[in-house]
Amino acid sequence: MILEFENFPNLLQLSEKLQRDHSVIARSLKRLSEEHPVVEKKAGKWCLTELGKKINEISRSVIFAQTATLSALSILRIGTNREFSARIIGPEIIMLQKRFPKTVIHIISLEKGTEEALLSGQIDIGIDCDRPFDPEIAYKLVCDEPIVSVASSSFEKKYKALISQGKYLTLPHLLCDRLHPDQIMSKPENAFHIIARFNDIATTRSACVEGHGWALLPRYSVLDELSTKKLVLLSDKNYGAAKYGIRWLRRRDYLKTSAQILIEWLGQQKL
Repeated sequence: MILEFENFPNLLQLSEKLQRDHSVIARSLKRLSEEHPVVEKKAGKWCLTELGKKINEISRSVIFAQTATLSALSILRIGTNREFSARIIGPEIIMLQKRFPKTVIHIISLEKGTEEALLSGQIDIGIDCDRPFDPEIAYKLVCDEPIVSVASSSFEKKYKALISQGKYLTLPHLLCDRLHPDQIMSKPENAFHIIARFNDIATTRSACVEGHGWALLPRYSVLDELSTKKLVLLSDKNYGAAKYGIRWLRRRDYLKTSAQILIEWLGQQKL
């Protein structure tokens, strides 16, 4: 019931979907809230709790696995960060799928890297930066992740003189914590004129496009904006020596073939 409730949070819609009276649905939700903390009432409206959302996520995964099993298909769960998932894997998903016949590829976007997800069994293979910490994780570093300095055209025009002299560290900077810009440019953080900081590449990029400051971002994450002139390069220099690679658990030796396919695919991507 809570699966359907997530799709139809309006009780009238839910009662139509389940073909049950509105009052019956309301009583069922009340009973659920008393027995298990999966739903709760807020401002007079029923809604899912965090536990309810997690249970639904598990339920969907089970249904997904069952469907694939009944279709005689194998499942490969690939985890990576949201930006790589959206900018690289999304546009390439059909070509990637062709490399894994009779396999359902499940792309899982992660907020905190792939290491914990691999160790907990949430994913089969991870695409991530640099070396993992846990020795249980096998890995192969494949390609560099160049970091570039970017800004909007209006920002570049406004500060053209300083930018041409390479003095843009003194200009309003949008700092993305995930990239550790102090390491990227070998400058202490207080050398930057930071006006806002983010822990997310997409949000940093959107603020940059609006002309609020300049930023250091992975080249692959701004290729579209550079091609449409929403952003421009402040320097021809690429920063950072981080490498993207493929990860899997050593004890899951049967994943080596899939890992090798992904290693070859990743090596062909333009980052």
